[in-house]
Amino acid sequence: MRCMIENRGLFMENNIRKESGLKFQFSENDTVIKFDDTKFYRDYFNKLPGAKGVDFISVNKDKIAFIEVKNCTGNEGNCRWRIFPNNQKHDTTHTSVDVEGRDSLDIEVAQKAAMTLAALVGAKSFEDTKECVDDLRECIQFMLSDSFPDDSKKKYVILFLEGDFAGKTRSKKMIMKALQDSMNKKLQWINCRVSVVDSHTYDSRIFRIVR
Repeated sequence: MRCMIENRGLFMENNIRKESGLKFQFSENDTVIKFDDTKFYRDYFNKLPGAKGVDFISVNKDKIAFIEVKNCTGNEGNCRWRIFPNNQKHDTTHTSVDVEGRDSLDIEVAQKAAMTLAALVGAKSFEDTKECVDDLRECIQFMLSDSFPDDSKKKYVILFLEGDFAGKTRSKKMIMKALQDSMNKKLQWINCRVSVVDSHTYDSRIFRIVR
């Protein structure tokens, strides 16, 4: 089996997940879950009106990462209102898509992270009585272990935002920083590291983008 070593982590070709036309490669030590593909999400959590969750949960013995992917490449015009925090442009930016029921990305990702965490707690309540919980077992064990509050156990909420959003008044870096700051405020209730990244700025210790 072919593999590669980067930043002291072993990245395996068979630990690749696809989302929104992108390929995300994770360490061999990571268990990676496509949350809305799990049986628990489909058969139980999805019964909650408005239920939603992040795209990926990546977990190993030292960290857990909740990752949402937004690949807006080629569709920046319809997504531009979503890069302004707190729905600032929700009602004033023209798009060719219906924005009813949708929010700016800082609100959406914070809500998805919160609901994903709630779903994991709900899954834990079933213990060993439902097989549908098996996919989430490592995540549940990480979150509910006595060592979860330790600084050595890293907790991440990550928005991966791809697209050419730079304009005359704001660079892409400024846009991502504004979203990140807003998400940080909304997620103060959990001790985690929040980041907004793209294909040029992501932390390759957590995942890699492969072409």
